[in-house]
Amino acid sequence: LLSLIYFYQLSNQHWSAVIDQDLVIIYNSLLLNSGIEQHYVDHPAFTTFILNSFIYRIFNFFFNYSNNIDYILNSINTDKILQIYFYISRSVNFVLNIALVILFSKIIKSFQINRKLRFFICLIFIFSIGFLSSLFLLRSENISLLFLCLSIYTVLLGTKNLKFKFFISGMFLCLAMLAKI
Repeated sequence: LLSLIYFYQLSNQHWSAVIDQDLVIIYNSLLLNSGIEQHYVDHPAFTTFILNSFIYRIFNFFFNYSNNIDYILNSINTDKILQIYFYISRSVNFVLNIALVILFSKIIKSFQINRKLRFFICLIFIFSIGFLSSLFLLRSENISLLFLCLSIYTVLLGTKNLKFKFFISGMFLCLAMLAKI
C-alpha cells in the first residue's frame, strides 16, 4: 500500500515542489560528482550526498546522462534532467526507508518479542509522522537512522570476534553521525 501511494505521489510531483531539502540534496550530490565542494555546510548530510552521488554515477554509466552540474545548468533540458535526478533520489530514499523498516523489524525480533506485537510496533513506526515525512520528502534522517540501526544490529549479532563486531558497528555509527552532523 505504501509503495502504491509513494509511486503515485512521486509521479505527480515536480522536482521544484518542495524546495526545502529536495533540491539541496540533489544539487549538492551533483556538486560532488562535478568535483566541487558541497555548498550546504550548516547541516551537511554528507553520507546522503555521497550515496546519491554514487547512484548518479551508476545511472550515468548505464544511461549516458551527464551528472556535471555546469552541463546540467547550461543545458536547454535542465528541467527534464533535474526531474530525472529527482526521481532517482526519491527512489533511493524509498529503498532506504524500506530497508529501515526491515532492519527495525529484525532488531525487534532479536529481543524475542511476540510476532503480533512486533507487527503492531512496526505499523506504529511506519505510520509515524517522522517516517511518513521521510518517505515522501528527501531527507537525511532516514539514512542516519538506517546506519544507527545497522550499528545496533551489528552489536546484537552473536559473533565471536568482538573487536571486528565493534569496529563494524563503530563504522556504521560514524556514517550515521556524518549523515546528520
